[in-house]
Amino acid sequence: MAAPHRLEYTGVTVDFGATRALEDITFAIAPGEIVGLLGHNGAGKSTLFNVTTGVIGATSGAFSIDGARIEKRLTPREAAQHGVTVIHQEPALAPNMSVLENLFLARPAPRAAERRAQARAALEAVGADLPLEIPVEALGLGERQLVDIARGMLSGEMKVLLLDEPTAALGRAETDALHELIRGFAARGIAVVYVSHRLPDIMEVCSRIVVLRGGRVVVDGPATDFTPAKLADALVPDLRSLDFTHVEPGPEVVSVDVPGGTVRARAGEVVGLFGMAGGEQFEIAARLAGASGAAQPYTLGGTAVRFPSPAHAIRRGVFFVPPDRDTEGLIASETARDNVMLPSYSTGGARGWWVSARSGADVYERARAALDIRGPSADAEVSQFSGGNRQKHLLARWLYPAQPALLILAQPTQGVDVGAKLDIVEATRDAAARGAAVLVASSESDEIASMCDRAYTVLGDRLVPVPRSSTFNEDLLTSLLAIAEPTRA
Repeated sequence: MAAPHRLEYTGVTVDFGATRALEDITFAIAPGEIVGLLGHNGAGKSTLFNVTTGVIGATSGAFSIDGARIEKRLTPREAAQHGVTVIHQEPALAPNMSVLENLFLARPAPRAAERRAQARAALEAVGADLPLEIPVEALGLGERQLVDIARGMLSGEMKVLLLDEPTAALGRAETDALHELIRGFAARGIAVVYVSHRLPDIMEVCSRIVVLRGGRVVVDGPATDFTPAKLADALVPDLRSLDFTHVEPGPEVVSVDVPGGTVRARAGEVVGLFGMAGGEQFEIAARLAGASGAAQPYTLGGTAVRFPSPAHAIRRGVFFVPPDRDTEGLIASETARDNVMLPSYSTGGARGWWVSARSGADVYERARAALDIRGPSADAEVSQFSGGNRQKHLLARWLYPAQPALLILAQPTQGVDVGAKLDIVEATRDAAARGAAVLVASSESDEIASMCDRAYTVLGDRLVPVPRSSTFNEDLLTSLLAIAEPTRA
């Protein structure tokens, strides 16, 4: 008799009012299988995880663990007792508490000696050699993820491990270590479901790929059947190359002196600022937007300007999308509509315009259609939208209702899927076509290459112009390495 599947979904359907988030999800995962779960933002990945972990209940259908059918909604604790562990991009830990306290948080704890022994055993199982008394806030992100996984192991036998964007903020060494740990879990019979927008990571570690689109399973097959290009096409069937030559640049909009030279951008151009993670390109972006803490002069539209705050920059049409949408951009408790329209609801808003609630609703719907924003209604809290759709809301704030003179974007497509990335790139290109100058600051060469007409590579006191070519991505990396070599010497 064949062994039961470790995890099996049968006809799982989830409705949120009139919106169907999942429809008839049916597939099974064997013990030891690593499945990459992919899909456009809003495709239903998080909803499926939430059903499995007891956060929400299915409208119909069920799932099984080791053949035991689960039809009722579990509590998160019950899901853990069934062997389900979920690891999010940001581990669900109390930062001011110790590793030991976090491991036993919200669960019965044995006597002190036994508690410490169990904690050490769980940490050893995930390859984490950490002091039990150290505060979690003192750990790196990769170490915090290991503590989170160890917590799941203390709930009982781990049977299913759900990973939600686990490598989004990890470096290469930490990613490699996590992948090795995942392979070790699979070798012990644990079923792993891996959600990531980093397609190379999926290709590297997963044995099978399942793609959701519109809440349905549209692709299910061995990872060996896919190349990154084929996988991108499965995610977004109409993905197409963008034309970077159709707009003739207009007059110069911005000129700013930086160590090593001058950064310039003209109306109609999308210009990249490329460098190391946390590098000078982000300081330049913040400076132009009046967000650097020190008002430094530069030339905007032929006039010398000095912006002591973002509000002053906004009044001159200089709009900034910061790198962290959730802590620096959006207000999680406010509605989707109000997050987009916030700067425009009063005469103190950008450029002094005023938008009524009624016209604001119309502008929001226009922005939503233009950016293909998917998810709940305009009156829902923006926190209820997926990551890519939250990023689109932040971009929409500065594209509607006014046209920016200078649009500054810091890593605008990081942590979003292929489809959302395409929508963001096209909206950015459209803003440039309508006369804006756009600057994109990033530490990812492929992000610069997917968006920009040309770029500057920035490191220390060196500034290297990089023209667009058929080898643009490679040229960016080569230029950064060439600058970095003398720095290391």
